[in-house]
Amino acid sequence: MTSPDKGARPVAVVGAGLTGTSWAALFAAHGREVRLYDRDGDRARAALPRVRQAVEFLVSHDLAPESLARVGLEALRAVSDMAAAVVGVALVQEAVAEDLAVKRAVFAEADAAAPPDAILATSSSGLSITEIQEGLPGAARCVAAHPYNPPHLIPLVEIAPGTATSPETVEKARVFYESVGKDPVVLARDLPGYLSNRMSAALWREAVELVLSGVASVADVDRAIASGPGLRWAAMGPHTLYHLGGGDGGMRGHIEHLGHVKEGMLRDIATWTEFPADTVDVLEAGLADALAGRSAASLERERDEALAGFLMARAAAASSAGEAAATGSGGKAALPGAADNQVPLLPMVVQSAAGVAVEVAPGVTRTTLATGSRTMLVRFELEPGTAIPLHAHPHEQTGHLVSGDAELVGAEGSWPVQPGDSWSIPGDTPHGARSVEGAVIVEAFSPPRDDYLPAPPSVAPSSSTSAASTEPPG
Repeated sequence: MTSPDKGARPVAVVGAGLTGTSWAALFAAHGREVRLYDRDGDRARAALPRVRQAVEFLVSHDLAPESLARVGLEALRAVSDMAAAVVGVALVQEAVAEDLAVKRAVFAEADAAAPPDAILATSSSGLSITEIQEGLPGAARCVAAHPYNPPHLIPLVEIAPGTATSPETVEKARVFYESVGKDPVVLARDLPGYLSNRMSAALWREAVELVLSGVASVADVDRAIASGPGLRWAAMGPHTLYHLGGGDGGMRGHIEHLGHVKEGMLRDIATWTEFPADTVDVLEAGLADALAGRSAASLERERDEALAGFLMARAAAASSAGEAAATGSGGKAALPGAADNQVPLLPMVVQSAAGVAVEVAPGVTRTTLATGSRTMLVRFELEPGTAIPLHAHPHEQTGHLVSGDAELVGAEGSWPVQPGDSWSIPGDTPHGARSVEGAVIVEAFSPPRDDYLPAPPSVAPSSSTSAASTEPPG
């Protein structure tokens, strides 16, 4: 069996429960060779059909490229030996029971067997990565990577360092999770519950209190979130939404206008730190009424279909907004360099050193050279022995190797290119690049991509250039 891509090392998932199988599905759907490890080999093997089903769901809802998923599924396997699971891997994703002793044992075993540069990541939602990594020789490469259930569908992953984690590990983890479709957030320190669970716990406490105090039923409390702020939160975070709620005054206007109202609520909401004695009984009774006998499987299907639909809709909305910004339509600010209908259309000239280099992967920097309303020019510089990870985007791109050596890689193989060679890659095609001696690559994109903005400053044309560009020929 061969790896899905010569430049993408395998991934080991430790634990074949719900979280582990979901992680395995995500990695496989993005073309990674996945070894699903569980001490109980039968449990790992029994989980493979669930992994395949989740991958097929992603592909059928256009949330993963079929070509990559096919390669990932062909490479997927269950193993019952830790050493076999972690040989040559880029990442070990731990997803075992929420028990500190169990997790510490897994990390110790993985630390002893995995390659020294492999990331060791815990999926724990409540245990401290600082305590998990304590005493390990490879503590610097240990990190928390907390997903939101189900990991193969929810883009969020919360990356948190322990006290012994190196900054390089945090950055490597961020780049890795982005390469498999995650939307990572990075914490400055280890914190119980990370970001999302802390905010969710605060909301849930008030939701429980509203039910226990008889203000509303379980069904109505749930509906008040799902049909109200939950929809907005899925589109934007609370700070941005309240900023919009302030109108022209933004966040300052919102707080000046409604701050006293919210302070009144804050003084009235629940503050208990232990669940009241009757919590479980009241909530179970309320759920029985609200769900009317619906099975967990039925609810999971509804949840996953809704999540998939929303993710596709959000991506379409972001693309539409980006196009509107690029063309200056819809009342939105145009991208730098976009044509202004009120002025003549002139060339945009950019100084070669004006762009700002941004590291997009270890040893790989990207510089936006110029951005117009319809096209964008980007330079990639690869240090010797580095690579651009496998990825895909909806637009076609053309590239040119300016200097050095490079090999284009994809799900179907690899293609060496020499200085002066150019190429074209169709939209949605998984691709990457690597270099042995180092390389400079220039690529053109149409339409421009928002994640490559802002553009560098342009150079004002000389008077002769300006006259030549505005006078009709002849």
